[in-house]
Amino acid sequence: MIDHVMMDPTDKSRWDWLIGYELIDTIEDFARVNSFGLTAYTYHPNDTFYYALALYWTGWNDFVITDEDVALAESLIEQGPEEVSGLFCIALAKEFSHLKQHYYQLAIERCPWTPEPYLWLGKRHLYFNSAEGKMLIQQGLDRVKDTWGFDQKGRWFNTGSQYFNPTTWRQDTIAELLGLSMSHDEYKKYERMINKK
Repeated sequence: MIDHVMMDPTDKSRWDWLIGYELIDTIEDFARVNSFGLTAYTYHPNDTFYYALALYWTGWNDFVITDEDVALAESLIEQGPEEVSGLFCIALAKEFSHLKQHYYQLAIERCPWTPEPYLWLGKRHLYFNSAEGKMLIQQGLDRVKDTWGFDQKGRWFNTGSQYFNPTTWRQDTIAELLGLSMSHDEYKKYERMINKK
């Protein structure tokens, strides 16, 4: 598949196939996702999703985020579509634990419909301001529910795919990384946190 991509690296659909394939549950080679994302971005600098995905999977190979990478990511946060901005914020929050709160708050500003920052901030606040923590967790759960959590009769469903779909892999990946495609058990775990006295 790599040879197929390199025959015409300017064809984004080839990169999408290659990177999406590496994210299949049974394969999940995050070092390759990072490497392919960085390379795809060099061929397609206007498609910031590739760079955001590469940063998200930093740490699985020798790539280390430099000050230049952070500066580029922060400039792309301001320019990109909401979901890619949110993905950049979460990637930087994962990488820099001392700035986690800053990047999660920025994720909420740039992509207010993503659950992940609300859930993380909520869990953190539970220890020193229980009411605020529970409110933040509820806001995160509301985003999951509003996006695809329950049907008309209140039954749980999840429209995310566990299999590679070349036409939806970007949306599926973004949904997973932003916290939208959580399992029913995980959702219930957060509900128990809210209801705990």
